[in-house]
Amino acid sequence: MAGNRELVSTLSGYPTFADCSKDDIRALVEAGGPFSLPSGWPLVQEGIPADACYVLTQGSALVFHQREQIAELKPGDLIGELALLGGGQRRATVTSSSKVQGLRIENEPLRTVLDKHPKLEAAFRDVYAKHDN
Repeated sequence: MAGNRELVSTLSGYPTFADCSKDDIRALVEAGGPFSLPSGWPLVQEGIPADACYVLTQGSALVFHQREQIAELKPGDLIGELALLGGGQRRATVTSSSKVQGLRIENEPLRTVLDKHPKLEAAFRDVYAKHDN
């Protein structure tokens, strides 16, 4: 699993965070922690209250809504931002389709970071706007 410095460097290279400074991304990384799951494990489940968001850095995951696959996620993609920003329950199930790794940030520390880092909040809101349709 990558250390914080490597994670900041990795996240900085993703289009999702293109407008964010290294300080923005460092704050995000420090607010969370690494996660790793084998293939076939759910990261989030439809209908369950939100507790965290994820940024994928390795592997891929499939998004299902009412058991129908609607998207495939790859490194650099956010998972769980809809429930955090939109409030309420998860709107989809996201399951790893290979071994996955990345950053997991609990909702409360993430809200604190987003409040203090407007460009980071804008990045999350941009992804939210694309997914909320």
